[in-house]
Amino acid sequence: MDDFFLSDWRMFMASIRHWLAGGDPYGPFTGFLGTAHHAGAYGYPPPTLVLATPLALLPWQLTGVLFVLASALCFERWVRRTSNRSGLPWMLLWLPLCQGLVLGQTTLIALAALVFAELYDNEGHEYRAGFLLALAVLKPQISILAAAWLLLRGLRNRRYQMLLTFFGVSAVIWVVALLIAGPQIVPQWVAGLIVYDDLLPDRLLLFPPFGPLIGLMALLLWYRHGRGDLFGLLILLNLLFYPLSVVYMTAAVAFVVIRWRRDWAWYPLVFSWIIPVVFPLVVRTPDTIAGLTQAIVATGLLAGLLPGGLRLVQRTPPAGD
Repeated sequence: MDDFFLSDWRMFMASIRHWLAGGDPYGPFTGFLGTAHHAGAYGYPPPTLVLATPLALLPWQLTGVLFVLASALCFERWVRRTSNRSGLPWMLLWLPLCQGLVLGQTTLIALAALVFAELYDNEGHEYRAGFLLALAVLKPQISILAAAWLLLRGLRNRRYQMLLTFFGVSAVIWVVALLIAGPQIVPQWVAGLIVYDDLLPDRLLLFPPFGPLIGLMALLLWYRHGRGDLFGLLILLNLLFYPLSVVYMTAAVAFVVIRWRRDWAWYPLVFSWIIPVVFPLVVRTPDTIAGLTQAIVATGLLAGLLPGGLRLVQRTPPAGD
């Protein structure tokens, strides 16, 4: 359990320490606790090296716990503003969100930055929206479609402050990263991504074995509750078409369901824990990995498709009804 808890955050911090010592963060390195990390284990864009350096100078256990708390608080705040409910059932009962928090993954906070950028843009806080959008696109595999739409909408609606903030912040962090790390950091990053892609279960969620069913469930959810919300639809499509069958990367489902159904059901989320127990991943193949991930994603979609609560007692209508 010690090796599992905050393992992704520990790798994140160790790779930056390795870079500060003069090494290639996108190549193989030895992390904290003597853990050997393969080339491509760190795949974030070069600006993240500079942005996260202050955190890497502190004990990783401290920064990891603070980062998890910050991720959870951001998600909770957004859920309350969107649905007037608590997001704790999702964080505790749905495996992808809980797993991401335990690992110290960045997916949840990147998605939070994306949806808060849209929220602030809708409210007219253009500087905040542009700043958060510039941070969200540092994890493009979960944000690129929705972020591109926000930029196009900003251009169409002449929200120049948001656009200038986004492009200004993006330019600054990239220029600073290249000045500090040197231009060679870009080919190192590309080489790391190539290795990283070769090691991942690159299967679209829409592919077999259960992909067509996932597609139908997503289509039904959109048809019932999401029509007219292009931003939420693009978040969902980004998830369905990005070729990565990793459980914690499917956290976007929670954001889409909460946006589209304020009375989402909590009880289907419990099955996300039961599925890996009943159907353990004994043989790791692209089909089995994708199948397990798809089954867990289905539990999140069911939270938006099934009735919003379990009525254990049938109410008796008043006399005269």
